Amino acid sequence: MSTVTEAICAPRAALDALRAFAADDMCGRCIPCPIATRQSIAMLEQITAGHGEAADLARLERIATELGDAARCPKGETAAKKLEEALSSDEFARHVEGICGTGTCAALTRYRVIPEACTMCGACQEACPLDAIEGDPFIAYRGDNRPYIIRLEKCDGCGKCVAVCPADAIERVR
Repeated sequence: MSTVTEAICAPRAALDALRAFAADDMCGRCIPCPIATRQSIAMLEQITAGHGEAADLARLERIATELGDAARCPKGETAAKKLEEALSSDEFARHVEGICGTGTCAALTRYRVIPEACTMCGACQEACPLDAIEGDPFIAYRGDNRPYIIRLEKCDGCGKCVAVCPADAIERVR
């Protein structure tokens, strides 16, 4: 049985790192760290939620550069360097296009049923909290069994259907 991947994408890793940085006590010697951190967190939340734009990437690069120049402590400089390193990944551009390669960002993760592999057991439909899966369980004497499909407009990418499918008949759409 397949499971949702445990890998983490670069935008999510950067978001987690900046949240941890913001949660720690800052030195208080400069204004750029708290302002840049809050702005970066807000943009990264938008990007990981599927609402990012190409302009956000340019803003994040500018913030990272200016934070590195303006920070008065090693902690702020380190945060700027980590953000710059993360932004060098092509995963940011893919997120803006609506694709999370690792499947970490639920808002950017979509699934589909592989019709040839589906046994029409209905486990995925039962597990879906949003009723995003439509179809009928297989009944031998009926000729009009509807195969299972995932309605992408309803799916939030939680992956619960993948976890319960006994036939590995659900795959992530890239």
